[in-house]
Amino acid sequence: MTGTTNYVGRGYTKTNNDFAIQGNVDYQHSSGIYLGASASNVNFGDREFNDSSRVEFTPYLGYTHKLADNWRVDMQWTRYLYDGKIFGRQVDYNEFYLFLHYCDMLTLRASVSDNFYNQHKVTSDYELTGRYPVTDYLEVSSGVGYSRVEEVLEYDYLYWNTGIRGHYKFFSADLRYMHAFEATTEELPEGPNSWQFKPEILHATIVFSLSMGF
Repeated sequence: MTGTTNYVGRGYTKTNNDFAIQGNVDYQHSSGIYLGASASNVNFGDREFNDSSRVEFTPYLGYTHKLADNWRVDMQWTRYLYDGKIFGRQVDYNEFYLFLHYCDMLTLRASVSDNFYNQHKVTSDYELTGRYPVTDYLEVSSGVGYSRVEEVLEYDYLYWNTGIRGHYKFFSADLRYMHAFEATTEELPEGPNSWQFKPEILHATIVFSLSMGF
């Protein structure tokens, strides 16, 4: 269970820069197969619509495989489900992930969606994350990513974060600086059926999260 001051997804907020309560359950088999689901409240700034989404639910299924002593690869399918619409449109969609891990220090992630936000466009995302343990209870980490979503969300995004995480027994706290930039400059032409969802770039934001797990 996690409480956070802002639910940020790849360069933009999913809670209109407000807090989120999130939960996750996960099971992993000795064969490498794992499955689980997470949930979070959301607010995409479309409360004037009567059927706006308030909950995001994401079941997932994956497989992890050890390549060598320090290397591991994960493959994962995730389904994004919403209890309503976003700016009047149905938005449930699939995303497919590939992770390459080196020890617990570096993770390279690539993902693709064949129908991002159910808008019939293919998008992709790439992210590199690095972590370094300062002590047994304290870790610093940073990440940088590029999200190719211009055909759906008006712009591609370059985003990054850096922060510190402390953990003790079942509890952890994370303090993180996040920032994103528009990576493309050409705006999509507006039409009578254009989707109104155009999330604002996340500018210089501090996010604090508290988590408890068992």
